[in-house]
Amino acid sequence: MSLVEVVREKQEALRVRDLAQLRGVSQQQIYKMAASGEIPSFKVANAVRFDPHETAEWLKERYAVRSVALRFPEARRA
Repeated sequence: MSLVEVVREKQEALRVRDLAQLRGVSQQQIYKMAASGEIPSFKVANAVRFDPHETAEWLKERYAVRSVALRFPEARRA
């Protein structure tokens, strides 16, 4: 499953820590991206949140989504 699909399946607004973990970047980087308008976000009180559907579309447009085939090493026979 691609990152876009994972994000799209979320039903609740994503938090900074959720998006940072999914993208593999720091929370600080996500805050900077939100503050600069690089990634679509909104505020609830003083908290930054991300709509999962908007974020999925942003990821789809911004990053090429490729299918990744997982390869497992063959078990060695003794």
